[in-house]
Amino acid sequence: MAEVAEQMTVLRHKAEQVEELVSPPRSVRERRPETAAEESLAQRRWGWYQGLEDAVLDLSNSLPEGTEDYDARKLFEFLIELRRAITADPEASDERGEVELATIKMRDVVHRIGRRLEHNILDDPQSAARSVFTTLRSVGVGDLSRLLGVSTKTINTWKAGGPVTRKADRVVVLAQLLTYLRSSMTPTGLVMWFDAPRHQLGGRTPLQLLDENEAAARETLVALARGARGQLAG
Repeated sequence: MAEVAEQMTVLRHKAEQVEELVSPPRSVRERRPETAAEESLAQRRWGWYQGLEDAVLDLSNSLPEGTEDYDARKLFEFLIELRRAITADPEASDERGEVELATIKMRDVVHRIGRRLEHNILDDPQSAARSVFTTLRSVGVGDLSRLLGVSTKTINTWKAGGPVTRKADRVVVLAQLLTYLRSSMTPTGLVMWFDAPRHQLGGRTPLQLLDENEAAARETLVALARGARGQLAG
């Protein structure tokens, strides 16, 4: 499992490289070294595109053999769309916004790929526990104990690198939920999210749903986390 997690980490980094290249379109904004100062805007944009194309190919070639992936196909489709938009715009003005639109589409797709790869990593309970502790680094052991459904002694053992053998499903579900919520909340806000009653859950809290059956709660809570990003109350 550790080998799979390591492979997924490499893939995630490759996806992040692609996302960085299209966030924002650096063809117009990025400065080149002095040796390239005389390049035209169009030349700089083609150089940016070539780097992006190489990064997409690198990511694609690193995916497991035989992978049939909708998002990967869409990424190539939007890459072709971007190339055609650049070819049709020799002055690099992008007056119709077609270059920017294609990069936005690519950014959305590669973000989904990166999130899925991260979730694959988090299928490993050990990796998931590390992710939880990193995301909730300022949260006390007592709250971590409640969220993970284990004793404070077990929390301290896991933090010290001990094997995650108990509540493995819960650790994985919690880590994956945090990936949807962490960008818009503080660690304290994340704890509050799990403690807040939700009308979508019949007045129960996400934590209560986890306590009842973490595996069964996963789909419901993922949908809630995706739809309620940035909200502390439902």
